[in-house]
Amino acid sequence: MRIKLEQAAKQDLLAIKDYYRDVGGNPLAVRMVRLIKSDMFSLLNYSAPPYELAPGIRRLVVANGAYLVFHRVTESTIEVLHIRRSERAPATEKDME
Repeated sequence: MRIKLEQAAKQDLLAIKDYYRDVGGNPLAVRMVRLIKSDMFSLLNYSAPPYELAPGIRRLVVANGAYLVFHRVTESTIEVLHIRRSERAPATEKDME
């Protein structure tokens, strides 16, 4: 099993890094992205619960509850679709396209 970041998830991580760099400098930005990625890699050993608003999608809470990692599990890959702030409006199936 491997983790694959889809293009939207890569863009989300870059936006998160840019945000934290602006508010707290590069060390904070790097630390936050590492925390998100570290939590995300727990998916290799743990199955997150299904996300009720988008069939076939699962949601993992990461970074001490600050972010949600939306992903799909296939036979050989965990496809990370999006990474969103947990305070945002709930993600819908359309957001995962």
